[in-house]
Amino acid sequence: MQSVNKKILIVYYSQSGQLTEIVNRFIAGFAANSADFDTVNIRMQKAFPFPWNSATFFDAMPESVLVKPAPIVAPQFKYKQYDLIVIAYQPWFLSPSIPANSIFADPTFSALLKNTPVVTLIGARNMWVEGQKKMKQLIANAGAKLVGNIVLIDRHPNLISAVTIQYWMFTGKKEGFWGVFPKPGVSDSDIQNTTEFGSILETHFNNNTLDNLQTALLQKKAVEVNHLLMFVESRGAMIFKLWAGLILKKSNRSLWINIFKYYLIFALFLLSPIIIVLYSLILRPLMYKKINLLIQEARSV
Repeated sequence: MQSVNKKILIVYYSQSGQLTEIVNRFIAGFAANSADFDTVNIRMQKAFPFPWNSATFFDAMPESVLVKPAPIVAPQFKYKQYDLIVIAYQPWFLSPSIPANSIFADPTFSALLKNTPVVTLIGARNMWVEGQKKMKQLIANAGAKLVGNIVLIDRHPNLISAVTIQYWMFTGKKEGFWGVFPKPGVSDSDIQNTTEFGSILETHFNNNTLDNLQTALLQKKAVEVNHLLMFVESRGAMIFKLWAGLILKKSNRSLWINIFKYYLIFALFLLSPIIIVLYSLILRPLMYKKINLLIQEARSV
């Protein structure tokens, strides 16, 4: 067993508490005293509310999509250097959340990342591929090396999870409602099973084989890519970028945020099912090889 002098930093942001649970179960996968963990919860100078209200939730879209940081409370780190950094985050609007992108603007954290291996730990509704692309770029720009990625999602069908996540985010209640819909978010069993991924990381961390970590994680299905959602997400990301740029140019931001809100509801519940059908019948047969390459790219680090 390696010395406890090996240091692991975990940075994360959690409003609802779900990502806190995921991080805690992940750490529980390590044997006692096998590493010295420093767990840092990102705090915003202007806190995001939970439960959300509709206006504040949709107002976070432009800065999320364009990866614009907001001021955070200066984080306090136990050490000046770490052997490994874990970045746990949620996607907002197909991008890393504002707190997740904002910590990269902190000069101390940026210095810690330099030449340090990084693992990303994602807690998402179901679309995370585009957000991870942006996270990869943030990590690379900081001079760090991504060695592993773990993704936990809500496994219910897309439209059902879209309904349940809104109920949870706007009421603060992580429960089924009307006696019909399932409990929202990552399932309790998947959160509990996060310990297995922690154990895998511990093995490769202690054996200095982090270059092989992602292969081991994939064998345990730490990253599963839904090609249907990946297609919808890639189109959505382009449209979101156009909306974000448009809104930031407008003087009446609240009006355009409200217009975007109704567009998103329309696109999610009416356009996306049509797009999925057309993709399945026409595009997928024609783009089979390219789609498989994109899936492999999404699974890799």
